Amino acid sequence: MKKLSLLLVVFLFAVGYSYGQRTVSGTITDTDGLALIGANVTAKGTTVGTITDIDGNFSLAVPDNVNELEVSYTGYDTQIINIDGQSNFVITMSEGELLDEVVITALGIEKEEKTLGYSVDQIDSEELTKARSTNI
Repeated sequence: MKKLSLLLVVFLFAVGYSYGQRTVSGTITDTDGLALIGANVTAKGTTVGTITDIDGNFSLAVPDNVNELEVSYTGYDTQIINIDGQSNFVITMSEGELLDEVVITALGIEKEEKTLGYSVDQIDSEELTKARSTNI
Protein backbone atom coordinates (compact mmCIF):
# COMPACT_ATOMS: atom_id res chain seq x y z
CA MET A 1 0.00 0.00 0.00
CA LYS A 2 2.87 2.36 0.82
CA LYS A 3 4.45 1.70 -2.57
CA LEU A 4 1.21 2.50 -4.35
CA SER A 5 0.73 5.76 -2.46
CA LEU A 6 4.38 6.75 -3.13
CA LEU A 7 3.92 6.02 -6.83
CA LEU A 8 0.76 8.13 -6.87
CA VAL A 9 2.55 11.08 -5.21
CA VAL A 10 5.44 10.91 -7.70
CA PHE A 11 3.01 10.76 -10.61
CA LEU A 12 1.04 13.78 -9.37
CA PHE A 13 4.26 15.73 -8.84
CA ALA A 14 5.41 14.94 -12.40
CA VAL A 15 2.05 15.99 -13.87
CA GLY A 16 2.08 19.25 -11.86
CA TYR A 17 5.63 20.01 -12.95
CA SER A 18 4.83 19.47 -16.62
CA TYR A 19 1.91 21.93 -16.44
CA GLY A 20 4.22 24.62 -15.03
CA GLN A 21 6.15 25.04 -18.29
CA ARG A 22 5.72 25.28 -22.04
CA THR A 23 7.92 24.15 -24.92
CA VAL A 24 9.41 26.71 -27.28
CA SER A 25 11.29 25.70 -30.42
CA GLY A 26 12.79 27.34 -33.48
CA THR A 27 15.72 27.87 -35.82
CA ILE A 28 18.63 30.30 -35.52
CA THR A 29 20.46 31.54 -38.63
CA ASP A 30 22.85 34.33 -39.59
CA THR A 31 22.07 37.12 -42.05
CA ASP A 32 23.02 34.87 -44.99
CA GLY A 33 20.55 32.19 -43.91
CA LEU A 34 23.22 29.73 -42.69
CA ALA A 35 22.41 27.73 -39.55
CA LEU A 36 24.32 28.70 -36.40
CA ILE A 37 25.56 25.58 -34.65
CA GLY A 38 25.89 25.85 -30.86
CA ALA A 39 24.04 29.14 -30.34
CA ASN A 40 22.93 29.60 -26.71
CA VAL A 41 19.21 29.92 -26.00
CA THR A 42 18.19 30.58 -22.39
CA ALA A 43 15.00 31.56 -20.62
CA LYS A 44 15.85 35.09 -19.44
CA GLY A 45 16.51 35.32 -15.72
CA THR A 46 16.84 31.55 -15.23
CA THR A 47 19.43 28.84 -15.72
CA VAL A 48 17.14 26.94 -18.11
CA GLY A 49 18.77 26.80 -21.51
CA THR A 50 19.92 24.80 -24.51
CA ILE A 51 22.11 25.08 -27.61
CA THR A 52 21.23 24.70 -31.28
CA ASP A 53 21.95 21.50 -33.19
CA ILE A 54 23.76 21.10 -36.53
CA ASP A 55 20.75 22.51 -38.41
CA GLY A 56 20.36 25.52 -36.08
CA ASN A 57 17.25 24.06 -34.41
CA PHE A 58 16.47 24.26 -30.69
CA SER A 59 13.74 23.15 -28.31
CA LEU A 60 13.42 24.48 -24.78
CA ALA A 61 10.99 23.89 -21.90
CA VAL A 62 10.37 27.43 -20.59
CA PRO A 63 8.81 28.06 -17.15
CA ASP A 64 5.41 29.80 -17.23
CA ASN A 65 6.68 32.90 -15.40
CA VAL A 66 9.29 33.66 -18.13
CA ASN A 67 8.25 35.72 -21.18
CA GLU A 68 11.62 36.32 -22.87
CA LEU A 69 14.37 34.25 -24.46
CA GLU A 70 17.99 35.37 -24.57
CA VAL A 71 19.88 34.22 -27.67
CA SER A 72 23.66 34.61 -27.89
CA TYR A 73 26.47 33.40 -30.13
CA THR A 74 30.15 34.34 -30.31
CA GLY A 75 30.71 37.17 -32.78
CA TYR A 76 27.01 38.10 -32.92
CA ASP A 77 24.89 40.57 -30.96
CA THR A 78 22.85 39.06 -28.12
CA GLN A 79 19.12 39.22 -28.80
CA ILE A 80 16.17 39.26 -26.42
CA ILE A 81 13.12 37.58 -27.98
CA ASN A 82 9.63 38.17 -26.53
CA ILE A 83 7.67 34.89 -26.39
CA ASP A 84 4.13 36.36 -26.23
CA GLY A 85 2.32 33.03 -26.51
CA GLN A 86 4.29 31.87 -29.56
CA SER A 87 5.92 28.47 -29.62
CA ASN A 88 7.92 28.44 -32.88
CA PHE A 89 10.52 31.04 -33.87
CA VAL A 90 12.86 31.82 -36.77
CA ILE A 91 15.64 34.02 -35.38
CA THR A 92 18.24 35.82 -37.52
CA MET A 93 21.38 36.92 -35.66
CA SER A 94 23.25 40.06 -36.72
CA GLU A 95 27.03 40.34 -36.51
CA GLY A 96 28.44 42.10 -33.47
CA GLU A 97 31.82 43.52 -32.59
CA LEU A 98 34.86 41.54 -33.71
CA LEU A 99 38.02 41.27 -31.63
CA ASP A 100 41.04 42.89 -33.22
CA GLU A 101 43.84 42.08 -30.84
CA VAL A 102 44.07 40.57 -27.38
CA VAL A 103 47.18 40.64 -25.19
CA ILE A 104 47.16 38.23 -22.27
CA THR A 105 49.78 38.76 -19.58
CA ALA A 106 51.18 36.25 -17.12
CA LEU A 107 48.36 36.81 -14.63
CA GLY A 108 45.60 36.95 -17.24
CA ILE A 109 45.32 40.76 -17.07
CA GLU A 110 44.53 42.31 -20.45
CA LYS A 111 46.62 45.38 -21.36
CA GLU A 112 47.52 47.43 -24.39
CA GLU A 113 50.64 46.10 -26.12
CA LYS A 114 52.43 49.46 -25.95
CA THR A 115 52.01 49.72 -22.15
CA LEU A 116 53.85 46.46 -21.44
CA GLY A 117 57.45 46.62 -20.24
CA TYR A 118 58.45 43.38 -21.91
CA SER A 119 58.34 41.75 -25.33
CA VAL A 120 55.19 40.34 -26.85
CA ASP A 121 55.04 37.42 -29.29
CA GLN A 122 52.52 37.55 -32.09
CA ILE A 123 51.00 34.54 -33.81
CA ASP A 124 49.12 34.99 -37.07
CA SER A 125 45.98 32.98 -37.68
CA GLU A 126 47.69 31.43 -40.71
CA GLU A 127 50.29 29.87 -38.41
CA LEU A 128 47.58 28.22 -36.32
CA THR A 129 45.84 26.67 -39.31
CA LYS A 130 48.97 25.62 -41.22
CA ALA A 131 49.22 21.84 -41.44
CA ARG A 132 52.74 20.48 -41.08
CA SER A 133 53.91 17.10 -42.28
CA THR A 134 54.95 14.58 -39.66
CA ASN A 135 58.69 14.05 -39.20
CA ILE A 136 59.54 10.53 -38.19
